[in-house]
Amino acid sequence: MATIASPSETSLYLNAFDKTIQYDGVMKTIDDDYWTSDIVPILYPMWDSDKDKLELFVQYKDGTSKMNKTKYQRNQKTGAFKWVSYQFDLSPFSDEITDMYNKVIEKWTEYRVGQENDLERALAASFSRTAIINWTKVTLIRNFLLMDSDWTQLGDAQLTTDQKAQWVTYRQKLRDIPADQKSIPANSVIFPVTPTKYAKMADSLDYLSDATHFYTIPQSVYSKFSTRIVNYLALAIGTIDIDEMPVVRISRPNSSIEPNTGDNTLDDILKMIDEGDFGE
Repeated sequence: MATIASPSETSLYLNAFDKTIQYDGVMKTIDDDYWTSDIVPILYPMWDSDKDKLELFVQYKDGTSKMNKTKYQRNQKTGAFKWVSYQFDLSPFSDEITDMYNKVIEKWTEYRVGQENDLERALAASFSRTAIINWTKVTLIRNFLLMDSDWTQLGDAQLTTDQKAQWVTYRQKLRDIPADQKSIPANSVIFPVTPTKYAKMADSLDYLSDATHFYTIPQSVYSKFSTRIVNYLALAIGTIDIDEMPVVRISRPNSSIEPNTGDNTLDDILKMIDEGDFGE
């Protein structure tokens, strides 16, 4: 596992052995192909060669830099060759270091953006290849409906006392959906109509007291949420710090994908989606 520098002290940390780059606290493990095609040309041959290998480079936020290298050299007493680690003197190479620093950041940014775009495309494909409404989708739609009605709970919301009470009831019904309906198929889950819709119905029944005050999610309604679901899931993948180590974590109420610094996050998320249990 890569040794990660403290984000509070470093701007850029590059570990050539583990092919990891940490920039402004966000770490990426670079895949072999991208490392070979885009990172190696920046490092070779000035900073990394066959017999004088780069171990790590650190650019600190105070403007100083450090580079550790390992050299294949002969022991004068025994005649044996071995790899010896040492700190490379960077003082004569200020311009070259700046150039290398800028190029690495440029390629790191390109790699990160590519990963994020790949993630969004894969999430979109995962949701578009089936019209089946599973509990992942039900839960996320429930979350969106709660978000969209948050305004009703503000102190300055233009609602009567009775209207505000109805919105409280509506929001509680949404929260209760997993507990009340988890045993039934996701496509049979019923959602409460909003107090606004109830007012337009103009019936004499108390709010949410009749089956007509509930509805199931048809595919046409789900399709309106699909883009929002993809964006929500993409944003649910966050970079956090654990003991000053940036890692990727995806969480849900009763389980989570273990923090990792590798490239398996996308596969883990798609597996979670397939299991139909993503959301709060």
